Amino acid sequence: MKPISKRILTVILAMMILSLFVGEVQATDYDANKDSLIVSIESADYLDLDGDQIEDDILTEFTITVPKGNWEFVRTFVYCELVLPSGYYFNCLFLMIGSYNSVTLTLGWYNTAIESGWYTFEVYAWGSGPDAPDLGYDSVIFDPPTEEIPGPPSINIIQIVVE
Repeated sequence: MKPISKRILTVILAMMILSLFVGEVQATDYDANKDSLIVSIESADYLDLDGDQIEDDILTEFTITVPKGNWEFVRTFVYCELVLPSGYYFNCLFLMIGSYNSVTLTLGWYNTAIESGWYTFEVYAWGSGPDAPDLGYDSVIFDPPTEEIPGPPSINIIQIVVE
């Protein structure tokens, strides 16, 4: 049997000494919404919003809630995207100014249900300020059937409820 060289013995001894200085490791659960705005899509459905007798419009409703904590921000950016089965999409970006605990928004997407298949509705929201929560996100997939040719697409805010 061959004796251990000085170099290998020195490396092993150094590793043992370094292991004494390594701090403790603690496992914790990660809460995705702990420091983020909480975005929750309540509904996404097709109907006739503009009265043209064609169910080619989409009504979406979502809620943004501020997590518990000492937050200092009055600007909230909201980006919404409606992705059609083909990959074509409609989107909007708007800025809400003011403080709130929770806000529910209802958006009308006129003449946007133009393809058969599965649609994806996504909402991203983030605060801006000295101490603002991080980005919050939610998405939903739904299937509005259509065979009609709609008019030009547009988006309107139908309702805002602030708490």
